[in-house]
Order: sequence, then C-alpha cells, then structure tokens
Amino acid sequence: MLNKLFGSPLEDLLKTWRLPLALLLIGVVTVAVYWLMLGNGFIDYDDDAYVTANQMVRQGLTVNGVIWSLGAFHAGNWHPLTWLSHMLDMELFGLNPRGHHGVSLLLHLANTLLLCGILHRATGFLGRSCFVALLFAVHPLHVESVAWIAERKDLLSTLFWLLTMGAYAHYSRKRCLSRYLAVFLLLALGLMAKQMLVTLPLVLLLLDYWPLNRTAAGQEEGATKQIPLKLLLAEKIPFLLLSAAAALITLRAQESAGALAHGGGESILLYAGNALISYVRYLGEMVWPSGLAIFYPFEPTAVTPLRVTGAVAILAATTTFVLLRRKSRPYLLVGWFWYLLTLLPVIGFVKVGSQAMADRYTYIPFIGLFLIVAWGGGELSGRLRHGIRVAAGMAVVTITSLSLVTITQIRYWQNSYDLYTHALEVVERNWLAHNNLAILLAQQYRYDDAIRHFQESLRIYPEQADGFRNLGNVYQAAGRSQEAIEAFLDGVRINPNDVEGHFRLGYAYLLGGNGDLAYREYLALRPLNESSAQALLDSIRLSGKR
Repeated sequence: MLNKLFGSPLEDLLKTWRLPLALLLIGVVTVAVYWLMLGNGFIDYDDDAYVTANQMVRQGLTVNGVIWSLGAFHAGNWHPLTWLSHMLDMELFGLNPRGHHGVSLLLHLANTLLLCGILHRATGFLGRSCFVALLFAVHPLHVESVAWIAERKDLLSTLFWLLTMGAYAHYSRKRCLSRYLAVFLLLALGLMAKQMLVTLPLVLLLLDYWPLNRTAAGQEEGATKQIPLKLLLAEKIPFLLLSAAAALITLRAQESAGALAHGGGESILLYAGNALISYVRYLGEMVWPSGLAIFYPFEPTAVTPLRVTGAVAILAATTTFVLLRRKSRPYLLVGWFWYLLTLLPVIGFVKVGSQAMADRYTYIPFIGLFLIVAWGGGELSGRLRHGIRVAAGMAVVTITSLSLVTITQIRYWQNSYDLYTHALEVVERNWLAHNNLAILLAQQYRYDDAIRHFQESLRIYPEQADGFRNLGNVYQAAGRSQEAIEAFLDGVRINPNDVEGHFRLGYAYLLGGNGDLAYREYLALRPLNESSAQALLDSIRLSGKR
C-alpha cells in the first residue's frame, strides 16, 4: 500500500535503512534482556583473583601493571589484554561493580552487532543473520560469559574473533598484504585476550568453503574465480603458527598453576569419554537450557560405555549427514564443524580443572549451531505456504522464551549466595558449590551451617586438601581444636606440599599446647618455604614452648 502511494523512493529508503533498523532492534533486545545485570555485584569465585583481591589490577592502569600483564601466568592463564581491560575498569570505576558489568554488557552488545553485520555482508541474508545474532545475544548459556566479571576474557577474545573474521572477509574480496596483515594482527590481539582463538585459522578455512566460496569445492556452478586448496592452506600457515605458539604458552601457564590433570591411561580414557558425552550434552542444552549452574562436577561414574557409545553414534551420524549434504547445503558442514572445532580446546580431551563442562565454553561454538538453525529454518520456510510469516512467528516465540530464561538466570548471578544455592538445587553432588557456600556461611559466623556444607563437600569429593583446610579453619574458629587438628592432618596427607596446610596444622598444635608437634610440623614446612618455616621454628624455640 505504501509503495503504491509513494512509489520506489520509499522502497529504496527502506532497503537503505533495513540493516541499521535491524541492528537497532537487536541492540534494544540485548540491552533490555541484560539490563538487570547492572545491579549485580562481584562474586567470590575468580572475581577476587581477577579484580577485587588482585593488587596489580586494583592499582588501575600503570606502567608496572602493563609490564606485569605481559608476563603474568596469574590464575593459570596468559592474557595480557584481559588484564589491561580489568585495569582500565578499575581506573574508571574503582570497585563499583556496576561499571565493570556495564563494560561487559557493551562488549556483548558489540559482539552481537558485529556478528549480524559480518554474516549479512558475507551471505546477503539479513533475516537469517539477525536471527543468528539474536540467538547469540539472548541464549541462557551465554549468561555466564556476560554476567561473570572474571569471564571478561570470553567477551574480549570474541570481539577480536569477529573482527578477525570481518578483516578476513575483507581480505578475501581483494587479496593484498595490508589486508592480510590486518587479519594477522587482529588474531594476535585476540590470542592475547584468551587462547580460545587457536582454532580460528581452521574456521577461516571453513569460511572459505561457505559463505565466502573461495574454494573450488565451495563454488557455485558457473563460477570462474577458484583458488586452489594448496594456496588457501598456505595463507593460513602464519595464522596456525601463531595459534600453536599461543597454545604452548597456555599449556605452560596451566602447568604453572597446577590446573592440568595428569593421569594414567585410564584417566585419559575417562577424559576422552567425558569430552564426547559433553559434545552431545551441549547440543541438548542449546535446545533446552535448563538446570544451568556455575559448576558441573566431573563424575567418573557418569562416563559409562553406553553413554560414550551413544555420543559417538550421534556425533558420527551427524557428521556423516552434513558431509553428504555439503554441496546442496554447505551451511550444515560449516556450522557443524564450527561447533566441533571451536569446542576442541575446552571440551576436555586435555583436562583442565575439575569441571565436566561449563556454560561459558559455548560462547563462540554455539554460533555454528545457530547458523544451522537460521539457514535451515529459512530454507524450510521457503517451501511452506505463508512460510515467512510462520518462520517470523516462531522466531519471535523462540527469542522471547530464551530471553525470559536468560533474565531468570541473570538474577542468580546477583550475589555469591544465590549463585551457590541455585547450583546446589539444580546439580547433584556439587561439591564445589557446597565448599564455596560454606566459606560464605563461615564469614557470617554461621559455623554449624558452614561445617555441615564442608562435610558434605568432602563426602562427595574427599580428595580436597583445600577443603580439609577450610574445614579445619572453621573448626578452629568454633573452638573445636581437636577436630581442627584432624582436618588439617587429613589435608596435608592428601597434599604434603601444601604450605598453608602445614602452617595451619602447626598453629593448631600450638593453640592446643603441643609445641613439640608444632615444631615438627614447621620442620616439614622448611623444604617448601625456608624463610617462613625458619622464622616459625625460631619463635617456638625463643618462646620456650618446645
């Protein structure tokens, strides 16, 4: 009707403004869904290591801080750009969490808009690109990356991931050295934010196939511009070398923090089995995101031959299907292998930490699955009568439903207490949530409740030296000296190299009036910390308690 009244000028105007209006709509939805996050505080799990108790970060942007960030393996990671980002936040907002959350929201918004713009430019499909971006913006599994201040590295590295993709698409349209160097530089910066980008060179090869259509295999019929696969591989070699260097640095950082799990052949098989199962579990959580928590404990008993076989069958069948449809529906191959490849560094074949899986690991990998959903849904709607209206309606329902779940999930991140109590409600045998909740309760002088949660944590996972030390501290604060000594003893038996454990045990002996046992304990501490142990030994001798 409007076209009849105003003619082609209005139609041309609408075409010109379609993308800006779409980006505006996406931006409004993203900010509206995450607005409540600005009222959240810091949490006591990693936020202290990254911000609140990190003395270098708390100084703000300083020369010493910049130098430290370039060489630090603090918290088991090497990511200087992430440290600089946190330092800048401290410079601007101090310890006001609202400012830190605001920057995280802006980064998530930038990632969402970039994703939409890059996909639209590469494919020409605005509606499908918008749907991918909206799924990315409001999916509940992404709350952890956005609402957890310590996960700034996810947001920052993804920003550089997308900028690298955009620069690569720009380079593919006109190959020249300056554009190639821009891709290399952005990849390097992304790796300095988080090493999740180590798989990006392989993803760029996928993009060569579709939607950039640079490979002979990915060309449409009649296309004349074909680049040999050897050349495409050759131009990725500098990127792969950069990724390999970053991967080696990451392994060294994790080794220095003791985060890498080492085990025999049985452990390696367990980790591999859990990784395969996790690939399928993530698929289920993408479709039905419920029972989300900050921590999912690794349970060896859950890695059964039946579950591993089922996961292998699902992954193999899906891979076979997308390979068979690669010519008619190339987005299936790209989306599926995007998912498989980008999860590879964090899926758990190389075990880091004690979690079985984590929501934050899906921030980049789910983009591949969202591509499949959007392009597959778009194709299906084109075959149906009134298909566009049906697809639009389903898209609105999907985005609305996911947004409501995300808003609820954001509320759990308001404070540490809500976060851990929710984790205990939705994940059985969650020893970490019990332990961390117990620490909060102890800080509120609720010693009986704290002891109960520590004991439950240790019942589930008895190989926690830190857990026994925490329990001993609370026993000691509650005046239960003998129980404190027994807890500290259990801790140092599990980890004889625990400096803090030996110190606490020796102190407990002193409080109990047993100077000889305290002296013996500090002797055991001397090979681990010579100066501190010697000072303690001297103080016991001078006091005459031995």
